This record gives sequence, C-alpha cells and structure tokens, in this order.
Amino acid sequence: MAQRYHLPFLDSRPDLELVGACDRNPARTAELFANEPGVWMGGSVHEVLARTRPDVLAVCTPNNEHVAPALAALEAGVAVLCQKPLAADIDQARQFAARTTGGPLFGVNLPYRFHELLPAFTAAVRASEITSIEFGMGNPGDRLWQAFTPWYRDPVLAGGGALLDLGVHALDVLVAVFGLPAVRSCAVSGGEVEEQAELGLSFDGVPALVRLDRAARTVTMAITAHTTEGAHVLDFRRGELRLADGTVTVASARPELAALTAFYNALNGIEPGAAVPAADALALQELVVTGYRLAGA
Repeated sequence: MAQRYHLPFLDSRPDLELVGACDRNPARTAELFANEPGVWMGGSVHEVLARTRPDVLAVCTPNNEHVAPALAALEAGVAVLCQKPLAADIDQARQFAARTTGGPLFGVNLPYRFHELLPAFTAAVRASEITSIEFGMGNPGDRLWQAFTPWYRDPVLAGGGALLDLGVHALDVLVAVFGLPAVRSCAVSGGEVEEQAELGLSFDGVPALVRLDRAARTVTMAITAHTTEGAHVLDFRRGELRLADGTVTVASARPELAALTAFYNALNGIEPGAAVPAADALALQELVVTGYRLAGA
C-alpha cells in the first residue's frame, strides 16, 4: 500500500515531504529508499518519530500491526493516517477506536466515500423509489498487489479475507448513501482466509446483495440501485455514473487517492478536507464481524 498509493501521492504533492520510513525489515526499507538521501530509515517507530519529528505517520503495516505504531504516534502528538481495518481483531479495534479521540488528527484510508460522483449518485437514489441494491467488487488480490510481506492469506496477520478486505470498502459506500443496514445473511468460500463472500443486507426493508471476490481475473467495483424508473449505476472502476434517465457523467480523478487528499487537506487547513474517524471504521468492522458470525466463520 505504501508503494502503490502513499509514496506516489506524496510525490504528487509539493507541499508534502517524506522524512522517514521504518519497517520490520530495515534492509528492505534501505533498498526502497536508496535514492532518497533525505529520508531517515530504520526498524523502530519510536526512533523514526524521535529522529524525524514528522507531522503525520502513515501506517501501512499488516492488519494485526496497525495499533501499536498508530498509538505511539498519537501519544507523541503526531497525526495518523491508518490503513483499514483498524485492527485484525475486533476487540483490539474497539479499544483502538476509543483511544483515537481528543488528540492529534486521526483518519482511516477509506477513499470511496469521497468519490467525486458519489454525491450525484446519492441525490439520484434519494429522489427515486429503490427496489433493490447490488454492490460488486473484485480484484486478483495479492496476485496484483504483491505485498512485500506475504500476509493476505494469514488469518492472524490479516484477520479475514475478502469480507474484511473488500467488504469494508463496499460497506463504507453503502452506509454513506443509505445509512447503516441490518445484516441478513453471509456466505464465504475459498479457503481459511476466504477469497469470495456474499453479504445480504437490508436498508429499511430494501434488500441489498454485496458480492466480493479476491480471486477475480479483473478489477471491478460498482454499485447499482434498481428503481421503479430503471437502474442508477456508479462504476468506480470506469469512473462513470450512469443514471436511469440515460445521463452519463465521467469522473476526472483517481478515487483510490481521495481519502489521502482529504486527510492531508484537513491537516493543512485546505478545503475540502476531511478525515474518516475511527468510529466510522469500527462501525463497518462490526458489520463484517456480524457477517462472519452468520457465515459460521
């Protein structure tokens, strides 16, 4: 995640400067930043905080290692941008969320709620009579992302598979548009850390089906709201909003970077800026936990 999103984003913002990096494998960090003489590198979060005195710590570790570095930074007065989910374990996530308020800015990297076409989709949906909702999201998983640490299929390090990994993104969009749902059903498949999941939801009686696939051949992500007038579709992958009346609107920005932009804008007093609070991320993770329980996982 750091190499795929955070580092290119920092390179694109002249107002931001990378001052330090740490990893459980300092040699790997040194290799990654070999051509960055101004970047301090090491294996200790406490040392990187003390030596570089950053304004922000971005936490891009495996899921089970989010909490310790984030709390170390917050206790040092440093803002934190954390990858989702809050933690691999729900009890740890609950405790973590309770400790992120009242101090430095804390945000979770949930980008799709900030998609530039989501307000128009939401307005169309709320002006229509919704009969059902579908959300589909798929990608090749770590076959595409190629994480340096092979943790995606480790139940201890990851805390879950497709439902936790992709489901949090799907649920974040659905909650932003329709509010909190009731979880009605869930099925998972594909191994100890599931590669596929189907989640059945209800939004005030309107049924919704979420299909997630972390072993897909292509990258897909779209939400469809079926209405009495036709379907409203927001295709995140294509960057298109297709309304029931035939109107098509195309996005101009990369949606994966939207939460990073919003967070750093908020930190620097630039509008529009916002940070996804831990409470929001926790509410999504609680829905995921309910899904796992219904699936017998």
